[in-house]
Order: sequence, then C-alpha cells, then structure tokens
Amino acid sequence: MELNPNLLLPEGFLLVSALIMLLVDLVVPDRRKNGLFAAVSFVVIAVTMFLVASTVTLEPQRAFNGFVKKDAMVVISQVFILLCGLFSVLMSYSYIEKFPLKHKGEYYYTLLFAVLGGMLLVEANEFSTLFVSLEVMSISVYILIALFKGEERSLEAGLKYFIMGSVGAAVLVYGLAVLYGLSGTTLYSGVSDVVNEAEITPALLLSVILVAVAFLFKTGAVPFHGWVPDVYQGSAAPVTAFMSAAVKLAAFVAFLRLFLPLFSSIATEWTLAVLAVAVVTMFAGALMALNQDNVKRMLAYSAISHTGVVLAAFVTVPALASFTVLFYLFVYVFMTVAAFGIVSLLTSRGFKGEDVQDWKGLLKKSPFLSFCVVVIFMSLAGIPPFAGFWAKFYVLLALVREGFVLTALAVLLSSLLSLYIYLKPLVYVFMKEGSELEVSFSSTDYVVVGFTSLSILVLGIFPKLVAELSLLSVASFLRGLS
Repeated sequence: MELNPNLLLPEGFLLVSALIMLLVDLVVPDRRKNGLFAAVSFVVIAVTMFLVASTVTLEPQRAFNGFVKKDAMVVISQVFILLCGLFSVLMSYSYIEKFPLKHKGEYYYTLLFAVLGGMLLVEANEFSTLFVSLEVMSISVYILIALFKGEERSLEAGLKYFIMGSVGAAVLVYGLAVLYGLSGTTLYSGVSDVVNEAEITPALLLSVILVAVAFLFKTGAVPFHGWVPDVYQGSAAPVTAFMSAAVKLAAFVAFLRLFLPLFSSIATEWTLAVLAVAVVTMFAGALMALNQDNVKRMLAYSAISHTGVVLAAFVTVPALASFTVLFYLFVYVFMTVAAFGIVSLLTSRGFKGEDVQDWKGLLKKSPFLSFCVVVIFMSLAGIPPFAGFWAKFYVLLALVREGFVLTALAVLLSSLLSLYIYLKPLVYVFMKEGSELEVSFSSTDYVVVGFTSLSILVLGIFPKLVAELSLLSVASFLRGLS
C-alpha cells in the first residue's frame, strides 16, 4: 500500500490551522477578530507556501495509492493559489474595516478552507478526490460570498453561485459515473488505459461532453456565464479577486490534468467543439462588457472573454497547450488580483468607487494608483510591454503554429474589441475632471496593488521568468504521463 502521507504535509498543516482558528473564534472578543485572524491567516498561508515550495520536484510523486499525484505543475499551481489567498487576506482586513462583518472569524478560516480545496483540486489523480476537493473549494466560496448578510446583493450572488455550482457538480458526477462504468476504475491512469484503447462509443462521447460541460460551468464559459456578472458584482472585492484568480486557476489546471491523458485519443472529436465555445466566449465577454459602467461587472465580462482565450489555447498539441494555458493563467492571477485590488481600495461606504465614473479625479489624489491603473488595464488588454501581452502572444503563436489561423484571428479581433473596455477607466482617471472620489487609502491594499502591478511590469519586461516556470511544469507533467 502506497500511502506516503508526508507528501500532504502542507495541506495537513493548513487544515489543522483552519480547525484551530474555528475553535479560537469561540473565545476571542469580536472587536479583536479582524486584526487577529487576518494576521494568523497571513502567517498560516505563508508557512504553507514555504512547505509547498520545499517539495518541488520534477519527478512525479504519488500518495494514498495514487489518489493524489504531485509534480512541478501541481507545486507551482499551489504556490499561485496560496499567493491568491495571501492577497485576499491583505485586502480583506481593510475591506472588513470599511464594511463591518458580523462573522469575521468565520470569514478568515472559510477562506483557508477555500485555499485548501484549490490545492487538493490541482493534485487530484482520481475521480472522488477531484469531486470532493472541487466541492470543498466551491462550498467555501458560496459561504464567503453570502457572509456579508446585510447586503441583499451578496445573498443573491451567493444563491446564484450556489445554483451554478450545484448544477455543474451534478453534471460532473454523471460524467465521471459513465467513465467509471466504462473503465471499472476511478484512477486517471486506469481510465486512460481503457479509454485510449477502446473504440469511440456514444457512452464515451457522452462522458466527455458531461465532464467538459461541468468544467465550463466552473470557469464561467458561454453558455453557462449568465449569472457570473451578478456574482462578481454582489461579492466582496477580496472574495471576487480570489474567485476570479484562484478558483479559475485551480479549475483550469484540474481540467488540463484530467483531459489531456484521458481524452487525447479522441482529440479530433472535441477540438472543434472547444474551438466553437472558445470563440463565442471571447466575443460574448468582450461585446457585453462594452456598455458596463460598474467596474466589477466590467471585469466579470472581461474574465469571461479571457476564459475564451484560455480555452482556445487548449486545442493545440499537449505540450504547447499546457505551456500556453499555464503561462496565461500565471500572468492572469497577477492581473485580476491587481484589478480587484484597485476596486477594493477605491470602494468606500455605500459602494461608492465601484462605478467607473467615481474614478474621476484619481490622478490628482494619487498619481501612484493612476499609474497602477494604466499597468493593470493595459496588461489585461494585451498591450506591450506588460505581462498580458506575452500571455496573448504565446496563445497566438501556438494557434498559428498548429494551423488554427482563423482562431488566432478571432483572438486578435476580440482583443482589439476589448481595448475599448480597458481604455474606459483610463479616460476617467486621466481625462475627466472631478473630485467625486472621497476615500481613504489603506496600507494593506496599497501593498497588494503595488506588488501585483510591479509584478505585471517586471514579468512583461522579463517574460522568461514565467515561461521557465511554465516549461518546468509541463516537463514534469508530461513525465508523469509516460
């Protein structure tokens, strides 16, 4: 029996820490909870990140009879998920100071459970582990969204995200059940051996469709995107940042680790379907964002459009697909956290600051934040020399190299269309006079926005840093498949 429990030491530490915080929450006075739990959460995530980073290896390792498999792709993805958690904690402290929350302790340890779910999701190597970790992450996020009970829109957002997630989970279970029926095993390697040697049957195609639909639900792709803008708008900005960055990263990495080994033999059949969904998703997100004045809704549609670009990268050959998808996701983490960091920083009581028109006069109040707005939104648009440019460049390069020239043109056109969306905040910051923005800036939010903006700039000038991380991940992942 291959248990190897030491491999899950970081996850065990995070779980035990969250459970201890749950107990401590019962005895700590309410007035001290925000500062105390934010500090403890920060330390716990930092220690977990150190434990994860110390286990990085090119050689894949298994635990619990292969239910969990760790390689460089898993370790690097987990570090990024923990980084998202760290940023969310920093943003949450000042956000809760501005928008008092009754359940401060619950908020922080639920965030840790969400991080734990994401970490388990990317290392899942078996169906039940995949499903349970996905639900640990999803249920934690439902709770985080709905914890701000005083706000009707938070309750609505929590309910809508719960319904979306539940339908996605049900579809995933049906797909995995069909695969289990075909192969007689739940381990990825066992299912892969059977599926890749079997003839293509209606049952196999049905399982592919159901599993793909479930992941499209989780990533907010068209046609399952309907309530995504409502959820983004109704959630607290730190929760939205975590949801947009960590949840999307974990879902796409899990999707990659499940689909490439299991369904590579029928790649031709699902390539056209993925391409169609990708093109529709990137254009739908870009077009629907055009008339949005609420920055959170604008970023929600932007996230939908970016999901389409990542899906387009999936159709290239396995190595290229893995590289381009990972490069895009690693860069996207910094861009989306920075974008919601700005929203969190500028939002004051009554949610003033969420509307782009409230950003008038920001240049006079804070030239530094105005510079960050340029870096963030130009990077999201894919303008050089920012990191977002290289993310889209590698996707275009991969598509052209593999002969998907029309899809590459579609990515290019949707990016040009999106340019209007990302220029809009800049016009209000730099070209509109006004002094409607009356907020006090928080030092912790300043750290998040400053660090992520600087990272976007540095990674744009030195894209080799992310490229090497992505290549290391791909090499380790492919070694585990052989």
